[in-house]
Amino acid sequence: MNVHFKFNGEIYRQIDGVAMGSPLGPIMTDIFLAKLENGPLTQQIEKFSLYCRYMDDTFILCNDYTDLMETLQLFNTTHPSIKFTCEEENGGRIAFLDVLLTRRKDDSLKRNINRKTSWTGQYTNFLSFVPLQYKRNLIKTLHYRIKTICSEDTVEEETKALYMTLRENGYPEKFINKNITSKRDHKECLTVNKKPLYIRPQFRGDAPSEMVRLKLRRSIERTFNAGKLQLMFSTRPMITPTLKDKLPRLATSFCIYQFNCSCGASYIGRCSRNLYTRAREHLPVWLSKGVVRTVNSSVLAHLVQTGHIADIEQSFTVIYRVNSSLPNSVRQRILQTAEAIAIRIKKPELCIQKKYVQPLLLPWPTSGSTC
Repeated sequence: MNVHFKFNGEIYRQIDGVAMGSPLGPIMTDIFLAKLENGPLTQQIEKFSLYCRYMDDTFILCNDYTDLMETLQLFNTTHPSIKFTCEEENGGRIAFLDVLLTRRKDDSLKRNINRKTSWTGQYTNFLSFVPLQYKRNLIKTLHYRIKTICSEDTVEEETKALYMTLRENGYPEKFINKNITSKRDHKECLTVNKKPLYIRPQFRGDAPSEMVRLKLRRSIERTFNAGKLQLMFSTRPMITPTLKDKLPRLATSFCIYQFNCSCGASYIGRCSRNLYTRAREHLPVWLSKGVVRTVNSSVLAHLVQTGHIADIEQSFTVIYRVNSSLPNSVRQRILQTAEAIAIRIKKPELCIQKKYVQPLLLPWPTSGSTC
């Protein structure tokens, strides 16, 4: 993965592996390991009694004659960029993901919840300023994990441990019992799936949030019955993390920029690429050397005609930036509209060739006549 990032003022390029948190990470991992399993590791995997893998975690059952160190070395020599580690069964117990497997005397397996040594039992406190639904879902999720992972003889034990942990986090006994009780199975009426409508309002408390939920639900039911409301309340963090370096201004993309000359003339444009690349098209290197070549920019034409000197760091400023979470097609349309609005408001002298108004995209044909 050819990924660039900035840290402590230095720009680095990742030449191997996948960036942490990248959506492509799990997909690339699965493809990469599947290629090894169907290639150099095929014969070795066929010798195992059981071979299971979830992403980069594997669970293997082998006989007593298998040399684990030799097998581990074989796995590590399949590719120079990967390194497997091995964890053996210890005292009849071994952990795999969230499951702790224990061998019984009859060679059957008992399943418990696996908790790492760093686990502290701290969850969202009941008095935390977050929506009440989040606290309900926390109990339901943890109890559902117990029901799906644990053996029948360990469900009660793990449920009691969950109960004590929730009590230590401030959850009332009645609230726990109400949400930990499994609901009766009911048959749902088959119908057309409704389109989810995601809205992310600011959390102001349980009572105001419930009022907002009811009003939005009623409004959607009256106007768009095919939609299903999905509210995701958000809270602002008390301490804003600043782990990432601030992005340099000229490294901004999908933005509206403004050029200011020393004489007062200005120019407004849009840029979906790196701003530095676009600024260099306005201020090419040959301009400072006194050489005149093809002039294809009103900013460049102005500097050539007047002989004014502009600094790329000081002359270009970002006046608007499109949200990076939107699709590129949507960001392009927002850029076009934002550029037209900025030009209409500021009326820069060097933008005489640009349209101030964006044409309307009407669903019916327009005639050439005017009123």
